[in-house]
Amino acid sequence: MTTFVRAAAGAALLAAASIAAAPALAQAYPVKPVKIVVPFPPGGTNDILGRLLAERLQKSLGQSFVVENRSGAGGMIGADAVAKSAGGGYTLLLSSSAPLAVGLSLFKGGPPYDVQRDFVPVAMVADVTVAFVVYPGFPANSVQEVIAIARAKPGTVRVALPALGSVHHLLAEIFRSKSNLQVNMIPYKGTGPAVIDLIAGHVDIDFENLPAVVQHIKAGKLRALAVASAERTPVLPDVPTFKELGMPELVAAPWFALVAPAGTPNDVVGLLNQQVQAILKASDTREMLEKQGANAVLSTPDETGKFIRAEIDRWAKVVRDTGAKVE
Repeated sequence: MTTFVRAAAGAALLAAASIAAAPALAQAYPVKPVKIVVPFPPGGTNDILGRLLAERLQKSLGQSFVVENRSGAGGMIGADAVAKSAGGGYTLLLSSSAPLAVGLSLFKGGPPYDVQRDFVPVAMVADVTVAFVVYPGFPANSVQEVIAIARAKPGTVRVALPALGSVHHLLAEIFRSKSNLQVNMIPYKGTGPAVIDLIAGHVDIDFENLPAVVQHIKAGKLRALAVASAERTPVLPDVPTFKELGMPELVAAPWFALVAPAGTPNDVVGLLNQQVQAILKASDTREMLEKQGANAVLSTPDETGKFIRAEIDRWAKVVRDTGAKVE
């Protein structure tokens, strides 16, 4: 469980109090179908969480919530579409950290939107453990063996990048930089396509969200060599952390947040926050997430906004330090 989770867990009562004071107008929402844009292809963690929220929100609010996958440019195409949508609460963005914080400094010229100006934070949803995985045919059984192979054959080891501008991308950049490696970075439009190619052996290694690969690891289709969490995950208790392996800089947890276009009424934001927190507090939701290496994150809209702002600053420094850029 991350520091953010521990710090935010106690805020649920404050959120509930603010919801209780929300105008009665919120009770009329939604009066028509709501679209949740997921800025990545189907099959990845972002898509899994988006469909979970859509299903549960539809049950609790009695209106259709439909997921629309709009991928491209590291999630920025989908994010930009939502940023330019009307702020009535009928178009929402359920996004990973990539287009909301991590990748903002990575792309030349930046994104076509301003996260802090064009979005209203609604709620954090989850963070996940990242696993360093290889396909079974790759001749390495440890991180050090991967490094040795990459040094012996510069430029031949193929690294999947599930999304440009993602935590995974910058973890790969840190790994390359700190280990002084020449590797072949291969970008994908999302986790789903990257994992398919990894299993097929078209790429060799990948920093990947555990929910997207845990079943493949357990089935022997992929091999996990390390995790990027501060502590070992109970999902893969025998897999060491990078911190244990002497690489503490490779500790990071991709996160997912629900945001709305600027101008969305406060009472609608409050109602959605209340509903998301209720979903995340449910024991079956928490159990499902934990089995896949994900943690539910409880937060108020204000806490969500403060966290995203801090993450924008944090990853901008990583981009400066590693020199990573996407043209």
